[in-house]
Amino acid sequence: MLDVYEQEQASGLIVSVGGQVPNNLALPLEAQGVNILGTRPQNIDMAEDRNKFSSILDKIGVDQPEWGEVSNMNKAKEFCRRVGYPCLIRPSYVLSGAAMKVCFNDGDLTKFLQLACTVSGDNPVVISKFIEGAKEIEVDAVAHNGKVLNYAIGEHVENAGVHSGDATLILPAQKLFVETVLTRTRTRTRTRSRSLTLTLTLTRSAAPSGSRGRSRRSSTSRARSTCSCSPRRTTSR
Repeated sequence: MLDVYEQEQASGLIVSVGGQVPNNLALPLEAQGVNILGTRPQNIDMAEDRNKFSSILDKIGVDQPEWGEVSNMNKAKEFCRRVGYPCLIRPSYVLSGAAMKVCFNDGDLTKFLQLACTVSGDNPVVISKFIEGAKEIEVDAVAHNGKVLNYAIGEHVENAGVHSGDATLILPAQKLFVETVLTRTRTRTRTRSRSLTLTLTLTRSAAPSGSRGRSRRSSTSRARSTCSCSPRRTTSR
């Protein structure tokens, strides 16, 4: 990538349309002198890092389910038993939903951590309380310097828990309360974009449940220059 960048004498590089890979490369590329266009790599890192992003969500008043970062199997089981299954498991520094798994008991948790995900002090995992029966809403938007210029709100047919890449979406949304669409989803997308000074495209997913569309869980939010949503933090080491 650096060879192409230098050969073409490019004025900048957009880290986009590549899932998790460009997000992981943003900071290393900048460290090599590459001019990253769009959202600053430091702000992408703020979205990727669960601790940093949780603090942002607390500051702007976005609801989050309880979550923890754990580094061994025993701590993982302790957290899940305390908050109650089901729980959502994922690597601690990731926006993509492909690496996530919903676990419903200790057996699911053990199998996933042993077969699909290494957990250690160097590779902690994030565990969130998973809200069942929640509807997932997806917002795709274009922003410049944190200001949302245009957006579209889509509705997932399946309940929250299906990876967005595998889910069925309806656009425009058909069965959402006006409060959910106009008051909460649109307002929080703009607030989040301002908080991270997003530029280029962003995707925000939220999973409201309960009466009148009151949001109780924010599952993921991605920006391809990017944004992510994490649950409230409890640390176990």
